[in-house]
Amino acid sequence: MRPGFLLRHLAPALLIACLLLVLETTPLDTTVSAWFFDAGAGAFPLRYNSAIEIITHQWAKLLVIVVACCVIAMYALSFVLEDLKPQRRLLLFLALALTLAPLSVALFKAASVRHCPWNLQEFGGFAPHLSLFSAAPPGLPAGRCFPAGHASTGFCLMAFYFVGRAQHRPLHARLGLAGGILAGLTLGAFRIAQGAHFVSHVLWSGVVCWTVIVVLFGLTVERGSRDAAPAPS
Repeated sequence: MRPGFLLRHLAPALLIACLLLVLETTPLDTTVSAWFFDAGAGAFPLRYNSAIEIITHQWAKLLVIVVACCVIAMYALSFVLEDLKPQRRLLLFLALALTLAPLSVALFKAASVRHCPWNLQEFGGFAPHLSLFSAAPPGLPAGRCFPAGHASTGFCLMAFYFVGRAQHRPLHARLGLAGGILAGLTLGAFRIAQGAHFVSHVLWSGVVCWTVIVVLFGLTVERGSRDAAPAPS
């Protein structure tokens, strides 16, 4: 994997990560989530909204699962169909990205002690608001609410940026990147409105997904194309 490739594509994620560390010292997360909190009722009114749950929490996830299954099937068929053979590495990358990027977020989430906003004391819950590197107080169960798992369903679609890039289609690459970012932010915004996540949770999910996607592309397609290149005479 070329260092230049990693530098160009991981630098934006590193910059966003640094900004998020700075934002940890501000009240931004609490301020934004408070817009959707009904202090009189002591709850997030959209928490149990059936339309949001069905459309953005179930159908959206199912759609990405279907896309991932189709890509995996095409990768398997590339060993049978000659027309798909030239795209085998790209299909392998896409299959891995659509599964491992959300899985990576899920693993971070499973190890997290941070609680969702609806469980926090400032929103009528029981848990303290922990910073990124804080340890949980004794007796407090792990919150497992960081980063935003559902947003990763959308952010993993940023992998299509590299599909367009590998096929030398700049417009498709830009649309893939924009579509993945928009999908992740949209799904994340609905979860913020429901009190399930903070803004930072959503943005960290995007950083994790992008990092995993870049590394996977470098190890599969980018490195493979270098290995397949003829040696200079």
